[in-house]
Parts: sequence; structure tokens; C-alpha cells
Amino acid sequence: MIQNLKVDVIYHLTQSDFEMEFNLCGCCRMRLLNDKTTDKKSFVRALARDVARSRVIIACGPLFGADGTIATVATAIGNGLAVCDNKTYGIKGDDEIHIINGSTPLVTPDGYFGGCIIESGPQTIILLTENKAFRKSILQTLIHPYIEEISYIPTKATLIQPTTQEESPEFETAVAEAETYISEVEEYESEPQLEEENTLPVEDDEHNVDFIMDGEGDEGDNAETADYSTNDNEIFMYTEVETHEEIKSRYSEPYVPSESDKMFISYEGEDDINNQNQKAAKERKEKSVNITIVLLVMLLSIALLAVLYLLVIRPMTTGADVGQYIKEIFGMASSNNSLV
Repeated sequence: MIQNLKVDVIYHLTQSDFEMEFNLCGCCRMRLLNDKTTDKKSFVRALARDVARSRVIIACGPLFGADGTIATVATAIGNGLAVCDNKTYGIKGDDEIHIINGSTPLVTPDGYFGGCIIESGPQTIILLTENKAFRKSILQTLIHPYIEEISYIPTKATLIQPTTQEESPEFETAVAEAETYISEVEEYESEPQLEEENTLPVEDDEHNVDFIMDGEGDEGDNAETADYSTNDNEIFMYTEVETHEEIKSRYSEPYVPSESDKMFISYEGEDDINNQNQKAAKERKEKSVNITIVLLVMLLSIALLAVLYLLVIRPMTTGADVGQYIKEIFGMASSNNSLV
């Protein structure tokens, strides 16, 4: 059964990536939230909030350094750092790479390190590089198939009765029933494990945060976790399953674009109305200028026709010489000026 996955994305000291979020939403039905942080303190605060409400937390930003996501998350969850085996994971180069102790490196098909992933029960924290090309490659080859796989809620499997009447041997377990998530480690025994001698010491920090499913809280929290695990429904803590009525109502209601959708959806708002008004005013101004030019041309044409009639056509109709007529006109004008 497909579930509605809860995912949080944190952009630490890097720009947001709409393309990445769009492709993530195409993997399955999910509730996706994002946040931006600019310093270590705000990043730890956002991480603690997202761990409490989401099943998958993706942090994008610089991986290395004191303010890098790897060192910050390792200190926050109390796992510490470990040296990654480059040859085992197919990473190019001999540079020493520190990752979270117990995490798995994320490597591009070309052999470039681009982050790491760490799990605790059904909850996952994914750290990705700020390099958009490496991040896109890792998402397409590793993260998208992983999210598609965990987006399916496993059905309750029926127990298979043994064919023989012999009683199956009972095995003792070293963990409590409340910590059923520890048994999932057996599925990953085939993956290479990091050597314990490479583990770096963990520094105590007041901003340390724990995974929700670690079960290291007080007795009240352990009791609630135990009750929750006995029902085999702990995975629903970070998921929402829609009923048939909710799906039907969601499709029956008309879609109203939000403020953030205006940059991707053609919407006739106030800006479009203002642009239309400015365009209409510009057209009216150009039209008035054109009319003025036409009137001036008409006046000049009338004046030229008047001059042509007085200086050429009229003396020709009276039989007078045109040159003599023009001299008489200018002579009369000069005599009038002398009298004045």
C-alpha cells in the first residue's frame, strides 16, 4: 500500500533547489517542507524540529569543515565521525574523508563523494553536497529508488506453519521488544562495515539531538515506544494514509493557486492589469503624436499650395510674366519697408 511520506529539506548555506523538490515529489505521494539556515545554531534547531515530525530529512549544503553538515549532524545525534574507506565504496582519490559513524557514503557513478545516509529504525537523515551536478546524479541513481521503496507500507505477513511436527528451536534475543528496529541490521550485513578503530571521539554539545526512534529517552517515553511497537505500526508515526473520502474531496475541490505558484502559473493579477493600463496609455500617447504629425503635414501642404498658386498659377492665368510678377511683389515689399 502506498503511503504519504513526510519529508523535510534543509538548505544550509546554499540556495534552494526547486528542481530537486519537484523530482522528489514525483517519486511518491509526500508532504514536503523546506527550510533555509545560515549558521550552525539555526541548522541544529531546524534538524531537531524536522526529526520530530518527518520520516526523511534531507540536508543540502557544505559537507566538510567545522560548519559542515557532516560534523554538525554527527555531533547533534551523538554518533561521532569515522574515516571512510575510499576503495571499498569506489571513491576516486586518496583524500581522507570523514563521515558519520554508522552511515553509508553516497557516491556518484563517476566515483565522486557527494554525501552520506544514516538510518535509525524507519527514520532517515540524508546529507547531500552543495554541488548541484553531483547532487542531481546521486538523487537519480540512489535517493529516488530508496524513497520509492520506503514509500510502500508493508502488509502484515502471515506466519508459515512448519511442515514437520518437530518443534522449532526457540532463540533467545539480547534486545527488548521495544527495540524491534535493531533486528533490521541483519539486512545490511552484506555491506562493508567501518572499522571501529577509525572512529573519532564525540564532543559533548548542548545542541545534541537524538533520533526519535532511538529509545534513549526517559521511562515514560520508553513505555510509550513499547506500546507503540507492540502494535507493529511504528512506521505510521511519520506517515499519513488518506481515506477514500479524503481522496474524493481533494479532487472535487477546485484548485486555487497560492502566492508561490504565480512564478510558474499564468495568472492575471494586479501586475498584469497594471501592465495593460501602461500599454494602453502608451498607445494613446503614440496615437495623439501621430495625429499631430498628420495635421502639421497638412498645414505645410496647404501653405505650399498657396505659395504655388500666388507665385506661379495666378500670373500665368493673367498672362503676366512670372519673373516680372515676382519682382513686382518683392519690389512692392521693399518700397513699403523704405516708407516705414
